[in-house]
Amino acid sequence: MDQKQIDFLLYVAKCLIGTVIGFVIYRAYPEGGAWSLVSILLVISPEGKDAINLAEVRIKANLVGAGTGLLLFFLHPPALVMICLGVVIVLIICELLKLQVATRSALASVIIICIHESGKYFYQVALERAAGVILGCLIALLITYLVHYKSLISNVRERKSRVSWRRNQFRKPGDVADTETEK
Repeated sequence: MDQKQIDFLLYVAKCLIGTVIGFVIYRAYPEGGAWSLVSILLVISPEGKDAINLAEVRIKANLVGAGTGLLLFFLHPPALVMICLGVVIVLIICELLKLQVATRSALASVIIICIHESGKYFYQVALERAAGVILGCLIALLITYLVHYKSLISNVRERKSRVSWRRNQFRKPGDVADTETEK
Protein backbone atom coordinates (compact mmCIF):
# COMPACT_ATOMS: atom_id res chain seq x y z
CA MET A 1 0.00 0.00 0.00
CA ASP A 2 1.31 3.46 -0.83
CA GLN A 3 1.17 6.50 1.47
CA LYS A 4 -1.90 7.97 -0.26
CA GLN A 5 -3.94 4.83 0.46
CA ILE A 6 -2.72 4.71 4.06
CA ASP A 7 -3.67 8.37 4.55
CA PHE A 8 -7.12 7.69 3.10
CA LEU A 9 -7.67 4.71 5.42
CA LEU A 10 -6.56 6.80 8.41
CA TYR A 11 -9.01 9.52 7.36
CA VAL A 12 -11.83 6.97 7.11
CA ALA A 13 -10.92 5.60 10.55
CA LYS A 14 -10.84 9.10 12.09
CA CYS A 15 -14.23 9.94 10.55
CA LEU A 16 -15.76 6.68 11.81
CA ILE A 17 -14.36 7.17 15.31
CA GLY A 18 -15.65 10.75 15.30
CA THR A 19 -19.04 9.65 14.00
CA VAL A 20 -19.41 7.04 16.75
CA ILE A 21 -18.44 9.51 19.48
CA GLY A 22 -20.66 12.23 17.99
CA PHE A 23 -23.60 9.85 17.68
CA VAL A 24 -23.30 8.81 21.32
CA ILE A 25 -23.37 12.48 22.31
CA TYR A 26 -26.30 13.08 19.94
CA ARG A 27 -28.30 10.24 21.54
CA ALA A 28 -27.68 11.68 25.01
CA TYR A 29 -28.26 15.35 24.05
CA PRO A 30 -30.04 15.57 20.68
CA GLU A 31 -29.86 19.34 20.12
CA GLY A 32 -26.24 20.04 21.05
CA GLY A 33 -25.12 16.56 20.04
CA ALA A 34 -26.18 17.12 16.45
CA TRP A 35 -23.88 20.16 16.27
CA SER A 36 -21.09 18.17 17.90
CA LEU A 37 -21.42 15.45 15.29
CA VAL A 38 -21.40 17.97 12.42
CA SER A 39 -18.41 19.83 13.90
CA ILE A 40 -16.40 16.65 14.42
CA LEU A 41 -16.72 15.74 10.75
CA LEU A 42 -16.08 19.29 9.53
CA VAL A 43 -12.88 19.67 11.56
CA ILE A 44 -11.29 16.26 10.94
CA SER A 45 -9.07 16.54 7.89
CA PRO A 46 -7.26 13.86 5.88
CA GLU A 47 -3.71 14.89 6.84
CA GLY A 48 -4.51 16.49 10.18
CA LYS A 49 -2.41 19.55 9.29
CA ASP A 50 -5.25 22.05 9.21
CA ALA A 51 -7.39 20.59 12.01
CA ILE A 52 -6.32 23.24 14.52
CA ASN A 53 -7.12 26.07 12.12
CA LEU A 54 -10.45 24.51 11.14
CA ALA A 55 -11.44 24.11 14.79
CA GLU A 56 -10.43 27.68 15.67
CA VAL A 57 -12.38 29.11 12.74
CA ARG A 58 -15.45 27.00 13.44
CA ILE A 59 -15.51 27.90 17.14
CA LYS A 60 -15.02 31.62 16.49
CA ALA A 61 -17.64 31.64 13.74
CA ASN A 62 -20.25 29.93 15.88
CA LEU A 63 -19.55 32.14 18.86
CA VAL A 64 -20.01 35.22 16.65
CA GLY A 65 -23.19 33.80 15.10
CA ALA A 66 -24.66 32.54 18.38
CA GLY A 67 -23.73 35.74 20.20
CA THR A 68 -25.33 37.85 17.49
CA GLY A 69 -28.46 35.70 17.50
CA LEU A 70 -28.64 35.98 21.27
CA LEU A 71 -28.23 39.76 21.10
CA LEU A 72 -31.05 39.98 18.56
CA PHE A 73 -33.27 37.89 20.83
CA PHE A 74 -33.12 40.58 23.50
CA LEU A 75 -33.96 43.29 20.96
CA HIS A 76 -36.95 41.77 19.17
CA PRO A 77 -38.45 38.38 18.27
CA PRO A 78 -37.16 36.87 15.03
CA ALA A 79 -38.50 38.54 11.89
CA LEU A 80 -37.08 39.30 8.46
CA VAL A 81 -35.73 42.66 9.62
CA MET A 82 -33.99 41.05 12.62
CA ILE A 83 -32.49 38.30 10.47
CA CYS A 84 -31.17 40.91 8.02
CA LEU A 85 -29.79 42.92 10.94
CA GLY A 86 -28.11 39.74 12.22
CA VAL A 87 -26.49 39.18 8.82
CA VAL A 88 -25.13 42.75 8.80
CA ILE A 89 -23.87 42.50 12.39
CA VAL A 90 -22.09 39.19 11.69
CA LEU A 91 -20.47 40.61 8.56
CA ILE A 92 -19.24 43.66 10.48
CA ILE A 93 -17.94 41.64 13.44
CA CYS A 94 -16.12 39.17 11.19
CA GLU A 95 -14.58 42.05 9.24
CA LEU A 96 -13.48 43.90 12.38
CA LEU A 97 -12.01 40.75 13.94
CA LYS A 98 -10.41 39.73 10.63
CA LEU A 99 -12.39 36.48 10.59
CA GLN A 100 -13.29 36.55 6.89
CA VAL A 101 -12.67 32.80 6.66
CA ALA A 102 -15.30 32.27 9.35
CA THR A 103 -17.92 34.57 7.86
CA ARG A 104 -19.98 31.92 6.05
CA SER A 105 -20.18 29.67 9.11
CA ALA A 106 -21.08 32.63 11.32
CA LEU A 107 -23.82 33.65 8.89
CA ALA A 108 -25.21 30.12 8.87
CA SER A 109 -25.12 30.07 12.66
CA VAL A 110 -27.05 33.32 13.08
CA ILE A 111 -29.68 32.22 10.53
CA ILE A 112 -30.13 28.81 12.18
CA ILE A 113 -30.50 30.45 15.57
CA CYS A 114 -32.88 33.13 14.29
CA ILE A 115 -35.21 30.54 12.72
CA HIS A 116 -35.11 28.23 15.73
CA GLU A 117 -37.77 25.67 16.51
CA SER A 118 -40.96 27.02 18.00
CA GLY A 119 -41.52 26.17 21.63
CA LYS A 120 -37.85 26.44 22.57
CA TYR A 121 -36.31 29.37 24.34
CA PHE A 122 -34.22 31.37 21.93
CA TYR A 123 -31.17 31.63 24.19
CA GLN A 124 -31.27 27.85 24.70
CA VAL A 125 -30.87 27.25 20.95
CA ALA A 126 -27.89 29.63 20.79
CA LEU A 127 -26.18 28.09 23.81
CA GLU A 128 -26.81 24.50 22.65
CA ARG A 129 -25.33 25.22 19.24
CA ALA A 130 -22.26 27.01 20.62
CA ALA A 131 -21.63 24.30 23.22
CA GLY A 132 -22.16 21.51 20.69
CA VAL A 133 -19.78 23.09 18.18
CA ILE A 134 -17.08 23.66 20.77
CA LEU A 135 -17.39 20.11 22.08
CA GLY A 136 -17.30 18.66 18.55
CA CYS A 137 -14.25 20.72 17.62
CA LEU A 138 -12.42 19.63 20.76
CA ILE A 139 -13.24 15.96 20.06
CA ALA A 140 -12.02 16.31 16.47
CA LEU A 141 -8.80 17.91 17.70
CA LEU A 142 -8.30 15.09 20.20
CA ILE A 143 -8.81 12.44 17.51
CA THR A 144 -6.44 14.29 15.18
CA TYR A 145 -3.88 14.67 17.95
CA LEU A 146 -3.98 10.98 18.81
CA VAL A 147 -3.61 9.87 15.18
CA HIS A 148 -1.15 12.51 13.97
CA TYR A 149 0.81 13.23 17.14
CA LYS A 150 4.25 13.41 15.53
CA SER A 151 3.24 15.57 12.57
CA LEU A 152 1.24 17.95 14.78
CA ILE A 153 4.21 18.44 17.11
CA SER A 154 6.43 19.29 14.15
CA ASN A 155 3.76 21.75 12.88
CA VAL A 156 3.66 23.46 16.29
CA ARG A 157 7.45 23.70 16.33
CA GLU A 158 7.40 25.12 12.81
CA ARG A 159 4.83 27.74 13.84
CA LYS A 160 6.96 28.73 16.83
CA SER A 161 10.05 29.11 14.66
CA ARG A 162 8.12 31.33 12.21
CA VAL A 163 6.93 33.51 15.09
CA SER A 164 10.48 33.76 16.45
CA TRP A 165 11.78 34.63 13.00
CA ARG A 166 9.16 37.38 12.60
CA ARG A 167 9.93 38.73 16.05
CA ASN A 168 13.67 38.80 15.34
CA GLN A 169 13.09 40.39 11.95
CA PHE A 170 11.97 43.66 13.57
CA ARG A 171 14.76 43.87 16.13
CA LYS A 172 17.89 45.90 15.67
CA PRO A 173 21.05 43.87 14.91
CA GLY A 174 22.49 44.53 18.40
CA ASP A 175 19.25 43.37 20.08
CA VAL A 176 19.41 39.92 18.46
CA ALA A 177 23.01 39.44 19.61
CA ASP A 178 22.04 40.47 23.17
CA THR A 179 19.21 37.91 23.36
CA GLU A 180 21.46 35.13 22.04
CA THR A 181 24.09 35.78 24.72
CA GLU A 182 21.41 35.71 27.44
CA LYS A 183 20.59 32.11 26.55
